[in-house]
Amino acid sequence: MSDEDVKQAYWRRIRRLTLGMTVLIAGSTLFFPLFMPALNGYRFLRLPLGYFLLADAVVLGLGISLYAFFSGQERSDRAYNMTIQF
Repeated sequence: MSDEDVKQAYWRRIRRLTLGMTVLIAGSTLFFPLFMPALNGYRFLRLPLGYFLLADAVVLGLGISLYAFFSGQERSDRAYNMTIQF
């Protein structure tokens, strides 16, 4: 593979990773609140379930997905030898 082919493959992989994470984050923050009124009828730790999931689980999920994104970015950097030397 030429140097240009390696760069194109790298950016294809990064674009796919970024698009996947954007869809995941947008889906969890925009789609989940639609179910909050139905979930608020149930209780968990004396809190309405919809509120609890939005306040805790979605935030935790976003943190985990950001960690997964940066881990995938680092794996891609190593796989295509695109690390930055300081």
